[in-house]
Amino acid sequence: MTTSRTVCAVQSIIMIILLGLCFSSRVVAGSFKSDLTAKNFGLLQSENPQCITSTEQQLRVDKLLKLIQQRLLMAHDVARWKWNHKLPIEDRKREQELLLKARQQATIYSLDPDMVAAFFQAQIEAGKLIQAVDFQTWQKQGIKSFPHVPDLNQILRPSLDKLNTEFLFALTELTQFLDCPQIQELIKSRSQVIIQGDGIVKQVQSIAISPLQATVEQLKGLPPA
Repeated sequence: MTTSRTVCAVQSIIMIILLGLCFSSRVVAGSFKSDLTAKNFGLLQSENPQCITSTEQQLRVDKLLKLIQQRLLMAHDVARWKWNHKLPIEDRKREQELLLKARQQATIYSLDPDMVAAFFQAQIEAGKLIQAVDFQTWQKQGIKSFPHVPDLNQILRPSLDKLNTEFLFALTELTQFLDCPQIQELIKSRSQVIIQGDGIVKQVQSIAISPLQATVEQLKGLPPA
């Protein structure tokens, strides 16, 4: 009888412990999920630059710069499609739609709409510069059209839209640190290494990263250099 009672007591204790562990794991998992979601959408804005390592700083900078490079290199296919269809490089309607959408999404990611709009405007201008050089080159070469060019509306623009969303995530991770001298130095040095490729000359590179550098001067209340 005593043994039976002891076994029952032990089983009860084990059950209580298991229930406690189950409850605790759910609380921890829920807390972790909420924390991760908040971070992904830029709601954790209280990180201190001194709290992230130099390795983490470079990872965040590199992530954004690689996205810039990808977008710039896609400008060649955009230019080829426009060349084949005898369309101008500039599409004001499309640009305004993109900037308006960027401003709207900025608030969702807890980013400054003006800063985000300036960033995307710079990417547009840098891309158009690449396209303009392409047009000049093809005109001199007498090229009539290009075969097998990805469709602008079906392939290229959806790819660009996907990149734009990735830009927002990358900006969320980096913008709060833009007034850090270390981050600014990384942007300057790493951009020269990462933002490279066909048609990406120094001027294109400078235009693309200019909003990231201008932000520091704005934070200090000074006009950009």
